[in-house]
Amino acid sequence: MKKIFFAVLAVLICATSAYPQPNVPVIVGIVVQQMRYDAIARYSYTMGSNGFLRIIDQGTYCTNAYYDYMLTEPAPAYATIYTGGNPSNHGIISNNWYDRLLRKTVPSVNDPKYVTVGADNSSGQASPLNLLGTTLGDELKLSNFKQSKVISISWNDYGAVLPAGRLADGVYWFDEKTGKMVSSSYYTGDLPQWVKEFNDRNLAASYMQRNWFPIKNASEYRASLPDNSIYEHGIEGRSTFPYNLKELTRDKGNGYQVLKYTPWADDLICEFAAQAIEKENLGGDEFTDLLMINFSAPGYISDVFGIRSMELQDTYIRLDYSIATILATLDAKIGKGNYIVFFTADRGSSDSPLFLTDMGMPARQINVQNTMILLEAYLRALYGDEKWVEQYSNHQVYLNRLAVERYKVPLDQIQNMASEFLVQIDGIDHAMPSNILTTSRPSNGIWRQAANSFCRNRSGDIIINLSPGWQDITPQSQGGTFSCSAQNSAYNHDTHVPLAFYGKGINMRTVNRRVSIADITPTLATLIRILSPDYSSGEPIYEAIDDK
Repeated sequence: MKKIFFAVLAVLICATSAYPQPNVPVIVGIVVQQMRYDAIARYSYTMGSNGFLRIIDQGTYCTNAYYDYMLTEPAPAYATIYTGGNPSNHGIISNNWYDRLLRKTVPSVNDPKYVTVGADNSSGQASPLNLLGTTLGDELKLSNFKQSKVISISWNDYGAVLPAGRLADGVYWFDEKTGKMVSSSYYTGDLPQWVKEFNDRNLAASYMQRNWFPIKNASEYRASLPDNSIYEHGIEGRSTFPYNLKELTRDKGNGYQVLKYTPWADDLICEFAAQAIEKENLGGDEFTDLLMINFSAPGYISDVFGIRSMELQDTYIRLDYSIATILATLDAKIGKGNYIVFFTADRGSSDSPLFLTDMGMPARQINVQNTMILLEAYLRALYGDEKWVEQYSNHQVYLNRLAVERYKVPLDQIQNMASEFLVQIDGIDHAMPSNILTTSRPSNGIWRQAANSFCRNRSGDIIINLSPGWQDITPQSQGGTFSCSAQNSAYNHDTHVPLAFYGKGINMRTVNRRVSIADITPTLATLIRILSPDYSSGEPIYEAIDDK
């Protein structure tokens, strides 16, 4: 039987080779964590011509690219980019969500059925189990009987797993405990030799010995606030250059966690990606390969320093060099312009409420814990002495369904009453009950964004959208202080991100009409003539790929 299987497989592979193949050796997707649309315009004067600007100036630049959903977090974005669908389709509604059956919060890719490959800890217990449907990589593998190579690389597990889908050849992320690149037994039983050799170089340990100085003279950071800005939390309480990583982490016992708050995190990912291109021989045959790279440092640095800090601008200057390195590696390996690269971001970010207030803008914090106490008291007054609010998670309220059934309260009624109460509270612009999101499909506006964020078996009973400039404070917030950046809203500062395509078959053009981030995968699928993923709802951006 085994001989018959391999004989049939050989015939299929030969038949596949006989079909006309799109002559695109490799597609490289680059996603930058928390990169606002205006970041390129603000920092371009300090960037070279071989990184971000090469992709923009020599390719198709979409100036109005948006996420079409409300709850903007990294995990939903990675799934949206590579499935071509919204969270309502692919099911990844946030980085983690409350599971009513388990009665606990579950991470988006956590899967205890699998073990870590490359380290002796739980950092690799991950799989795409919660991701619904196929990804671009899955469809690419299916199109030619797994002849294409699909590799996904990120600092964090969800940034690697969700783009990869189910059929990827290599899925790797950084283990902050050991300083190594690891994977999950879902994908492999052992790391390739080149990954082991990369880990043996101990790059993370060498980065921990460095001092982080500005790469340019202080006068060149005029797009940023002064280094001693009061709007920064900093690393381990330090918020001015230089940063001595060894000193900052001394006696902290937190492994390599601090690296993600420095540009070295992206340097490590860049070096690993360049090795993947060489060692995996990407683009080395007639089958299109796919490499997905996620750069996370800008997001983590925004969180602790803010979007107007010198530290963030310095990170983007250095990241521009990393992008140039990736392009140069592809040029040398495959040939200049003989591959496709696109870059975008997982979401944007806003200024901290403290900065906005000082600038004269209305902005404050809302204490979620106190808000839920008020909502609980209101529902008890209406329906009886019961715990009506089961959980608040990522701008979503989960009501106690058992209590609702026990008291025979119509679910849509209590959802509506709770929503009407919540919108009376300062800082809450919208409170959308799930009964409306499931029975109607709004065609535009914030209600449509909420519907696109809603997944029946995972989302809460009510989705909350805060007022512009407001942040929610949870028990997990550090000391109850203002965060340096805010996300997770339906507003332009979160949903409007850069998007550009460059390379073989890509036109040199600016697209000013509004496009969706869900359009990325249908565009690439159309270009290389494969099916779009199962739950894809986007449309090809024909201006990028069609000269007619």
